[in-house]
Amino acid sequence: MRFVRMSSLGLAVAAAFLVGCVTAAAGQGSKTKKACIDRREINSLKGLDDQHALVRRSSGRYSLLTMDKKCRGLKLARTVLIDGSAARVCGEGVSLLSFEYPAVGPMRCRVEEIEAVPDESAALELIESRAPRE
Repeated sequence: MRFVRMSSLGLAVAAAFLVGCVTAAAGQGSKTKKACIDRREINSLKGLDDQHALVRRSSGRYSLLTMDKKCRGLKLARTVLIDGSAARVCGEGVSLLSFEYPAVGPMRCRVEEIEAVPDESAALELIESRAPRE
């Protein structure tokens, strides 16, 4: 009987430890906030190059969208739209941009990252600073 009590106590301690570890890990994951933009705030979208787009938001704010890969023709696109009906545009591959490439047709690219920038020139400087040096 004593063996049963000791093993039950050991299992209870182990279970409490595991629950504490899982709760702590979940709490750490929830601290990182995913970058998102409310669609109602977006006034215009403009392709800057084949991997970046500039969002002009309400109140004179701007955001730089970085795609997960090169989107051939994004810079030449006349109209860039948010694909889907979600109320927010989010990074980490959750949201898509769609545009029409003149020679190919409709294209879609995943938004990997969203960053606040002061204006278009600051966005272009940021892109240039990240470009690989030859």
